[in-house]
Amino acid sequence: MVNNFDPQNPPADFNVDMGLDWYINELIKQKAEFNELEADVVEQIKKDLHPRIESFINLAILKNVPENKLEEFEKVLDTNDQNQIQEFCTKHIPDLNQIVAIALVNFRDSYLGVAN
Repeated sequence: MVNNFDPQNPPADFNVDMGLDWYINELIKQKAEFNELEADVVEQIKKDLHPRIESFINLAILKNVPENKLEEFEKVLDTNDQNQIQEFCTKHIPDLNQIVAIALVNFRDSYLGVAN
């Protein structure tokens, strides 16, 4: 089942708003020991995973910001405007979607203990 998980090929009805929630639900489904947990415990696990995954993605993005754009990126981050941040990243980070997808796969592999 783990090998079929592909963040680059989410369900047909996938949209950005459901992105991390969908991803987290897929992780939970694949973690066999979670199948027997109470629903409220699973919900807490989901809440705990969200910031961890965001941090993982943010680190991957930060590692790929061109060095000569780091100061500009810091200023954009200070605005806390998600649209500006997304626009900057799309403009200045080649293969942004691939970088995020790789970060998600790496997180999944680490979280599920999948050997590479």
